[in-house]
Amino acid sequence: MEKELPIVRPLEKVVFGHTVEGLLVALDGHLEGPLRGRLKEVGLDLDRKLEPAYPKDQWHQMLIIAAEALFPTLSVAQAHWHLGQRFITAYFAGRMGRALQGVLKLLGPARTLERTTRNLAYGSNFLQVDVERLGATDYRLKVSEGGRHPEFIGALCHFGTLTTGVKGLTTVVEAREEPSATYRMRW
Repeated sequence: MEKELPIVRPLEKVVFGHTVEGLLVALDGHLEGPLRGRLKEVGLDLDRKLEPAYPKDQWHQMLIIAAEALFPTLSVAQAHWHLGQRFITAYFAGRMGRALQGVLKLLGPARTLERTTRNLAYGSNFLQVDVERLGATDYRLKVSEGGRHPEFIGALCHFGTLTTGVKGLTTVVEAREEPSATYRMRW
C-alpha cells in the first residue's frame, strides 16, 4: 500500500496580534463610537481578546479604516503617512517595540536599513525587503506587499530609522506597483 502524503497548504499571510495591538494604541482616544463599529465589521471585535494573528487582507482593511478615522481631511497618501508615524510611535511604546528600538539604536541607520526585512518580520510574515545601498547614506528599498499602503510602510521605515539618531533623513516613495513599492532613503 502506498502511503498517503499530507496536504501542504501555503502559509497564510498574517499580521501578528501585537502589531494590531500597536495600531489600537495609535488609535487610543478614538476607539469609541463609529470607529469601534467599523473595526468590528472587518472582524476586529474590541470586546474580545486579540487573536495571535490576523489575515493580511483584514489588516489592510483596518489600516484604511484607521487612516480615514484619524485623518479624514487629508489625502489617502498623507493619512497613511501620518498613521504610520502614529503607529511606529505607539509600537515603540510597547514591550516588543521597546526591545526593537534598543537594537536599532545600537545598529545605527545603515545597518538598520540593511536589516529591514528582519525588522518588519516582527510584525508580519509576508513583507520582504530588497535593500540596495546606492552610497554611504543613500538607500533604495523595494518592499513586497508594500504597494497597497506605500506611505504607511514608508513611514514605518522612516520613523523606525529615525530612532537610530540619524539626522536629516528623507524618505520618498519612488514607485507604487501593487503589490510592491519602492522607497529612496537618504541622510
